[in-house]
Amino acid sequence: MRTNPMVKPQTSSGWAVTLSVISCVCLIVAVRLFTNQPAAWTSGLVFMAVTILPAGGAAAIWIVKMRRTKTWITNAIQQWEHFAAAKSCLGVTTEITVLDIHSLDPTGTWITIRWDKFGHVQRAWMEAIPDEIWRGSVLLISPDPAQIQVHGPWPEIYYLMAANYHAFASADALPYFRDPKYRVLAKGDALRT
Repeated sequence: MRTNPMVKPQTSSGWAVTLSVISCVCLIVAVRLFTNQPAAWTSGLVFMAVTILPAGGAAAIWIVKMRRTKTWITNAIQQWEHFAAAKSCLGVTTEITVLDIHSLDPTGTWITIRWDKFGHVQRAWMEAIPDEIWRGSVLLISPDPAQIQVHGPWPEIYYLMAANYHAFASADALPYFRDPKYRVLAKGDALRT
């Protein structure tokens, strides 16, 4: 099963924490053996060797998770930059967030959306689009004036046509996109590749 690319990967791991704790306990025991009991140097060396293995494993897990997170942030910021560019080029647009995906069909998908500007949550039928959409995706759409009218009632079901869809990005990545520190890092990573 694939993981949702709209959700930031976790940087913590149960295994990494457990291995870190084990290595710290072994290190404390080794140091106590070295300092308190000069005759127990052999035991201290064994504990020191045992410390290195879990510490190396924990370090490897942390490094992999940190790299995945950094890559996710870079890609998510690039998605938001594309999103912002599409929004500035188009006329009337709005943003909706996909809260849930109910069923997939070859011709479209039943989803629950939230209109970000209004906070209104409703069910929607989304015609098949070229991009793969996940929970937590923010979609840039042109609202259909036949369905959404100013001061009019909300439709029970909104029908999102593929022609009205323009771009998507991760809702979890919006704080990173707004933070200049991460945008500079993302541009640096994009130049290196």
